[in-house]
Amino acid sequence: MDVLAIEELLRLIFQFCDHRDNFRNALVSKKWSHEALSALWNHLDTLHPLLALLAPMVKKDIIYEFERPLWSHDWTIFQKYSWRVHRISFPFVGSNLYCHSVFTEIALTRPQGDLIPNLRNLKCQPYSLCDFIPLLLSQRLAVLAIHGINGTSLPKVHSLLSYIPDRCPALSRLDLRVSHYDFTEIGLDVGLARLSSLTELEITPATLTPRVMHALACLPNLEYIRSTQLWAAKGQNQLPRPPVDTSERFTSLRLLEISPDNAPPFLETYRLNNLRKLVIEPKAQQTREQYLRLFKLIGMGCPQLEILHVLKWNRHYELPLKLPLATPESFEPVHHLSRLTDLSLFDLPMTPSALLHLAENLPSLKHLALHRTTTYDGLPSFHITLLSQLAAIRPQLVSLCLCIKTNLRACTLRASVERFRCLAKLDVGPSRLKSPPVRVAAYLSGILPEGCQLTCMGDSYIWVSRQQSASWRSVIEMLPALIAKRNDSPDSTASLSSSDTTQPLVMFAHLCDL
Repeated sequence: MDVLAIEELLRLIFQFCDHRDNFRNALVSKKWSHEALSALWNHLDTLHPLLALLAPMVKKDIIYEFERPLWSHDWTIFQKYSWRVHRISFPFVGSNLYCHSVFTEIALTRPQGDLIPNLRNLKCQPYSLCDFIPLLLSQRLAVLAIHGINGTSLPKVHSLLSYIPDRCPALSRLDLRVSHYDFTEIGLDVGLARLSSLTELEITPATLTPRVMHALACLPNLEYIRSTQLWAAKGQNQLPRPPVDTSERFTSLRLLEISPDNAPPFLETYRLNNLRKLVIEPKAQQTREQYLRLFKLIGMGCPQLEILHVLKWNRHYELPLKLPLATPESFEPVHHLSRLTDLSLFDLPMTPSALLHLAENLPSLKHLALHRTTTYDGLPSFHITLLSQLAAIRPQLVSLCLCIKTNLRACTLRASVERFRCLAKLDVGPSRLKSPPVRVAAYLSGILPEGCQLTCMGDSYIWVSRQQSASWRSVIEMLPALIAKRNDSPDSTASLSSSDTTQPLVMFAHLCDL
């Protein structure tokens, strides 16, 4: 039996061939032609090949239209290929524009059933395709993404949402990108309430009004919501909050990415008992009071949370606010998050005691990132010796990002230190080396395990970041060899001062002080 006649094998091979090769493959034999054509038509980045099957198209100015009216036998050719199409991605840049008569002609002459019966993934811009989107909806459509929605196309998208539940009962992911939004215009609560199969929802900018939240809370399979604020809304979120039974809502929600404007009303109204990951993406730096309020809401409403990220959306070329340092009391609300394994905060300066207090009260913590945009704000960094105390409290940390201050003295190198057991990556943040590289490398070799990757996140200012990266390069290069020598020594658990392999480095570092 010829292995190249096996349909499953041909299907796998043709997936990795480009269009030109599959054109040639389709001419080899009938069996090859079937699989090669399916690979060619599986994913389209333009509708032009499909529309050209119906009738010749002519271009008038910049808009395409049919050269003649459609006939019944045109649909025979169209159906021969349309069932092979599974994905359509219709980008904004370089897209063809079609006359309204094209869509009218198709709607009036099309046969019964779905136009593209096996279409599962549709991504498009309504700029030139908004009238055609309803015709592309099918019973098997699972993913629908409409980007670039503006004031002109918003009413059509509103109408589209009203009958998606009937046309696309299997829809599992909906992605809407709105460039100009008014809370009273789109009526998402009506369109979303009936999407019982929906598992993922992404809407930008922030459009989670109380009524929309109430509609989403009733969806039985919703697992992921992302609603961040990329543009300012024209209206204010002042719609009345409907009465809800919060005890049996969002039972399937596992991941929530949301803007700070949406987070308080969302977390105040609903108790997200099954939420595992929460990502909050503010456009600007949060104050300490805003952080504290978020911590309180999260501690009360998300008892099973495992991942918490409060990130800054615009991270470059913006000098952070000079916030007062967070104290241990600031983190009291998150003590209830006993399952939290991953914590990432941005531009929230804190005292060393606050950091240690946070580590002590999060027993499952494995990933900790306290990002800093820059050190130009004048706020203190964590001294490098704090790593030893952190290793004693949480030796199971897998990744760590702290803004490190490296002014080491020779006497510090002789002190015994605790070591991390599982740390795979240490990011020292936007910090410039203040001690000789050999001294810093010698100290870190007594703390970090073998295989740990040392990186420097860098400053948001490019010229400063380059200097920082250059100062840390030699430390990064010599550290693996020092750790390997430490592990090869007879007593690998000895303190840094008693290790024969690092003692010459300690002596050299001491000479640097003289």
